[in-house]
Amino acid sequence: MRRNAFWFRSGLLVGLPAGLLALGSPGCSKSSEDKTPPAAGSQGASTAGATAGTGAAAGAGSGSAARPRIEQVAPPLPIKPPPADATKTASGLVYKKLVANEAGAQPKRNDSVLINYTGWRESGETFFTNKGRSQPFRLNLVHAAPGFTEALQLMHKGETAMLWMPAEIGYKAPPTKGNREALVYQLELVDIVPAPEVPEDVGKPPATATTLASGTKRVVVKPGTGKDKARQFDNVTYNYTVWNSDGKMLDTTTTRDRATTVAPYKESPALGEMLTSMTAGERSRFWVDAERTASNGRSVPGAQGVLCYEVEVQSIAKAAHEPPPTPPDVAKPPADAKKSPKGVLYRVLKAGTPKEVRHPTETDTVKVHYTGWTTDGRMFDSSMLRGEPATFNLKGVVAGWTDAIPLMTIGDRWRLWIPEPLAYKGQAGKPKGMLVFDVELLEIVTAAAH
Repeated sequence: MRRNAFWFRSGLLVGLPAGLLALGSPGCSKSSEDKTPPAAGSQGASTAGATAGTGAAAGAGSGSAARPRIEQVAPPLPIKPPPADATKTASGLVYKKLVANEAGAQPKRNDSVLINYTGWRESGETFFTNKGRSQPFRLNLVHAAPGFTEALQLMHKGETAMLWMPAEIGYKAPPTKGNREALVYQLELVDIVPAPEVPEDVGKPPATATTLASGTKRVVVKPGTGKDKARQFDNVTYNYTVWNSDGKMLDTTTTRDRATTVAPYKESPALGEMLTSMTAGERSRFWVDAERTASNGRSVPGAQGVLCYEVEVQSIAKAAHEPPPTPPDVAKPPADAKKSPKGVLYRVLKAGTPKEVRHPTETDTVKVHYTGWTTDGRMFDSSMLRGEPATFNLKGVVAGWTDAIPLMTIGDRWRLWIPEPLAYKGQAGKPKGMLVFDVELLEIVTAAAH
């Protein structure tokens, strides 16, 4: 049972059941392909500069000579001011091409690029360089600072340019250390990884679109080859791309060379509904309100209004184990529900018949089977799906579990309605509101046995 114990140190011991560690829609986070260099990321270049190239001594207090942490690279042109023949755009970006290749392809705003670059402060200090590294950086222009998105679209594959970047367009978000500052870069555009083409109907579903139960619109782009649709707890392997209504790509898996595999119940309500409406081999396009794409309070970055998803299901792996059905009283506890000392409502589904009546204490380790739902009937975790009970210590779980489970005896199966103050208290990335659990107490594990 040590594996289960570890799961819960990662999950319930911080107030979250083990299976919730996998929650979160791929459409609700920054693309994992985007290994963003300091210059183009949310912190901007000055974060790197604040800790690198500062001349800090290698051994503070040891009397050793101060050495810069970043290799200092001589700029090919004067840092300040820019040369007279450099080009200035309306945004304030100034650039000069050092190596031209007008025949090369140009990236579009949704593309990813492979780049080599070096960055300098106006003082001439190098704050970052990937010179000497074996691979260039991969950057999605959607996630880059505005100045980088603009500059790279002005370049052709194979070109090298110097950029003078005003602070106003050089950052995706304010730096965590120091102030925004104008910075200078030498940038080589090594290659372009094209993004999926933007659908012509990205901004509005066609009249031929069908409607899912929630109101989401759908068009089948390519029929599936499978017969069975995915269930909420099956493992679905799929690729997807999502755009806002003006065609700006917000996220995609197609350029990562790796599809996503996940059970639909772990995704947002919108994406879960999409996946369970599809068969293997199918590619469909969906139009959905951005609010429905949030998973446990986390939304698709930049998502507003109606979003367009294009989803292609590669395969559906039937789950080896099934969870229990959604309880008919999941929305609210019945009038005859009992209440624990701290306010957890519960009803006894099955009374155990142990040889020795024993209740766990708040410090005991217990072995249980459980399933959890939000009050709208969405399952968010279940040990039944894993095919084995979970083992954890009652000191490290949500307060509602610590309060209610000591009232149970071995063999009991109860349904718990845990108010939010005794659950996750509105924490980001965790189920919201009152939570409902079916819990069966299988064993009280003694310290020696555990």
